[in-house]
Amino acid sequence: MKILVLLLALLTVSECDRKITGRRGLNITLPCNYDIKTNGPTEVCWGRGHLPYRGCSNQLLATDGHKVIEKTSVSSRYQLQGRLDEGDVSLTIMNATEEDDGVYGCKVQIKGLFNDEKHHVQLTVKRGEEMIKESLTF
Repeated sequence: MKILVLLLALLTVSECDRKITGRRGLNITLPCNYDIKTNGPTEVCWGRGHLPYRGCSNQLLATDGHKVIEKTSVSSRYQLQGRLDEGDVSLTIMNATEEDDGVYGCKVQIKGLFNDEKHHVQLTVKRGEEMIKESLTF
């Protein structure tokens, strides 16, 4: 039993796949893709924070594999503008603000036990002046 608990704990711990820095007031896209040729159209959900073992915590939106399920979208600021039919389920945050800082998770629900793909992105949103200042220090 202890081995099973340890295995589940290891499966739920993950680091951020990517770190993205964007500018306040602009649209920022957080990448997430899956192999649609191998898996077929697949349900996907995006949430704020690290993804739990099941589902999406603080869910922002979800797809049925073909389109966004409208009732799952918490705001029109969160959109999937990529080609869902090609497995591009990248999340675009419209008109980003500093409050959008944080970890986001994309879960691709692959059939079978423990097959789901989890992708985490750490987003930092900065004011334009901060980004200019940082680029001048290099």
